[in-house]
Amino acid sequence: MVERISTSGSLSYTRFQIQQQNERFGELQYQISTGRKYADLKDYGSNASRILDLGHEIDAREAYQRSINLTELTANAYDSSLERVVETLQQLMNAADPISPDDANWADDNAILADNLLLDLQSNLNVEIGGRYIYGGTNFTEAPVVDMRNLSTYTTNDIGVANTLETADQIPEHIIDSGGTNTVESYMANFAGTGTIDTKAWEEAQVTISNDQTISYGITAADPAFQNAVDAIMRFKAATQPGLTTDQRNSFLNEARTLADSTRTEVRHLQSRNGTFLNELENARSLHDSFITISKIALDKITVADTATAATEMSALQTMMQASFTVISRKSQLTLVQFL
Repeated sequence: MVERISTSGSLSYTRFQIQQQNERFGELQYQISTGRKYADLKDYGSNASRILDLGHEIDAREAYQRSINLTELTANAYDSSLERVVETLQQLMNAADPISPDDANWADDNAILADNLLLDLQSNLNVEIGGRYIYGGTNFTEAPVVDMRNLSTYTTNDIGVANTLETADQIPEHIIDSGGTNTVESYMANFAGTGTIDTKAWEEAQVTISNDQTISYGITAADPAFQNAVDAIMRFKAATQPGLTTDQRNSFLNEARTLADSTRTEVRHLQSRNGTFLNELENARSLHDSFITISKIALDKITVADTATAATEMSALQTMMQASFTVISRKSQLTLVQFL
């Protein structure tokens, strides 16, 4: 049986084909120009929710990475400044070696050295990064340590009297002239008299490195290791004051040397703790890097267009569209008799 199709129906079908070809041509142009399959998320069908989920998770992981990178700057600053504190303590130990009582210049020369050692320690504890004093606890807007060179010098009444270390929330303090005037001083800037309490001076900062994983980090100027470091240098400085006997001078030097040696170990412990924190940051960053890489590969498989294939298809489509336009052109020029 022969089927007849009217010319008008044929024209309508050809126009429909051209409309579809135009739409596809636009999609191919978008793929070639952007490298992506579709402009609208709805066109990805069942993959749309997966694209959203992966996108949000990648954004979150990249935000964690930014936090890790900023925090790592502070942690690295701790490491380098602590190393300089160790060097300061080593200089003190070298200078506090037994001396000859006949060395007339020793006191004057080492009084200057003592002040320089105090200045070095002060500079390291007042390290500032981006407007934040990293040893200030959560009092990060103010320098935590005063000019230590202005602290009073121990007297002979302080020989053999150990400094009591403060912990928890109390600001570090030390006594000058024990059993005499019992003057209470501190190297901390927020000291306001004996028994000063400042929780923020002891608080550690926190950083969130992944979902539901927040860790504390940081070292404060109030740490016992720094209390001992100050005490050691002050005892060394006390050995340079005039009027001491050889035994008194040597007693101060022995105390300074012994305290500096044990304090050096305490500072190394702080470095080790900081190193563990740096490792945690690096491990978290590595996990985020892996997740982001894998997720972006998955997204690419869903969203990235094969531009070479799209270009080939568009070339073929152009040929088909030209043929369709030619058909319409010819049919539109039919006479009424031919049309009927």
